Amino acid sequence: MNELMNTGTEKTCPRCGTSFLCTHDALCQCVGITLNEKARAYLRTHYTNCLCSKCLLEVQAEFNQVD
Repeated sequence: MNELMNTGTEKTCPRCGTSFLCTHDALCQCVGITLNEKARAYLRTHYTNCLCSKCLLEVQAEFNQVD
């Protein structure tokens, strides 16, 4: 039996402190979250590591309101 293993790195979101698994692949929690260039620039300026999907969705919503 060939089971799909979800291996990755356990990370802590620098924005909210939530723990999450970062897999850097098609199973990663951030897949499907599209950020505009302003949101990506904001994230690059303010954070050096991955954010959880909840925070990414919040940033996405904030910057979509600006456009």
